[in-house]
Amino acid sequence: MTAVTESGRPARTALELPAGGGYRDVAGLVIGGIAARFELPVDRVDDLLLAVDSVLMQDVAGDTVRIEADVTATGLAVRLGPFPRGRIDDAGLHRVLTRLVDAVEEVALDGRTGTWLELAVGIHGDGDGT
Repeated sequence: MTAVTESGRPARTALELPAGGGYRDVAGLVIGGIAARFELPVDRVDDLLLAVDSVLMQDVAGDTVRIEADVTATGLAVRLGPFPRGRIDDAGLHRVLTRLVDAVEEVALDGRTGTWLELAVGIHGDGDGT
């Protein structure tokens, strides 16, 4: 069963894709559709899509990449993974991501291997981390 918000919209959408670069466009379509439904301004959707694409250009740990988008009280949280340890802690990548989304955090998910990255975008955020 899919969890839903008070408005009846899904609270979490999950997508698992082959790790090959040819599927990044599918991820962008799904994330873009979710972000648009929650009234993110177009420039915020573009920033989120660029951030997701930047992360998906990194090598993943395994043959698939999983993307989860959760609706929160203040916006969207997108988790991507799994990545090999140390692969997504690149300072340059984080510098780019922090300019595009409101928060970037490496997270460990219970029962899951590898490193996961969470990107958060506020519904009313202005992209400067506030």
